[in-house]
Amino acid sequence: MHFQKIKYPYKFSVAPMVKYTDLHCHFFYRQLTKKTLLYTEMLTTNQIIYKFKNKNIQIYPPTALQLAGNNIYDFLICSQWAEKIGFQEININLGCPSKNAKKGNFGIFLMKKPKLVFEIIKNIYHTVSIPISIKIRLGITKKENFEFLKNFIEIVSQKKYCIRFIIHARNADLTLLSTRKNRTIPPLNYLYVYKIKKYFPHLIIVLNGGLKNLRESKLHLKKLNGIMIGREIYKNPLLLTQVDHIFFQNKKNYNILKILNKMMEYTEQQRKYGIAPINIIKHFLNIFNGIYNSKNWKKYICEKIKYTKNLKKLLHHSLKIFPSHIINSLQKY
Repeated sequence: MHFQKIKYPYKFSVAPMVKYTDLHCHFFYRQLTKKTLLYTEMLTTNQIIYKFKNKNIQIYPPTALQLAGNNIYDFLICSQWAEKIGFQEININLGCPSKNAKKGNFGIFLMKKPKLVFEIIKNIYHTVSIPISIKIRLGITKKENFEFLKNFIEIVSQKKYCIRFIIHARNADLTLLSTRKNRTIPPLNYLYVYKIKKYFPHLIIVLNGGLKNLRESKLHLKKLNGIMIGREIYKNPLLLTQVDHIFFQNKKNYNILKILNKMMEYTEQQRKYGIAPINIIKHFLNIFNGIYNSKNWKKYICEKIKYTKNLKKLLHHSLKIFPSHIINSLQKY
């Protein structure tokens, strides 16, 4: 089976985050890590078919496309496009509890229909050669039900068409009106994920939810195959400079100032295609997270960005906000 020959890394990945992990964000992250598997923000099959399918898309491997939808034929169109573009994986979102997901009958609401999910996976498997994964929650009610989770995985992993499961280790409480609350209020339960791995030792199980510290997160690899972190990376992107060493034994020093200059060059290039600079710069505004005067730096950049033609010059002036010893330390991070 071609899914048993997964060559891209899956020990560590950055979670898909709507309005955050777009391809500009991926370009930035790829300056900080070469090995991390990056996921696109959740894109519906309609978005791909009607917005992206005929565009020339640049991706930064290893990268996975996360899709949401419920129509088998639409998934096949999107999967063929993903393979042509060069994505390393197709990920089906079965965890989003938003109002749009409910209205469109996708995301977490498809966990109620494991047979349909299996048919989607089977058809993708027989259409393209790149691997399929699914991102799920522990369940769809306030109370946890291990049998529900086990039965769901049992059905959708038949024939080994899909052997990679990313599990957000909390339920989706569909009585909550906020997707933000659904990321925090339902309690985390890592033990359920460990238990799933024991029931399905042949599956690749990746843990998601509540993970913040890289070295502590790595301890989960004693029982699981991979971990996925999302918002903590966005809040503190320099964590990614440690990933290749901690998870892949590939130590490298990073010159943060050179990376920032490269990002300004990239932003200038994208501006020629009509992309507003703030839509790119927002992704690396947290690069100095926890460093003295970082808030003043962010404020300065955001205030000046609209009126500045020379972005490298803006960066040069903005760095004067920091003491010289901080700037010197960033040249060999």
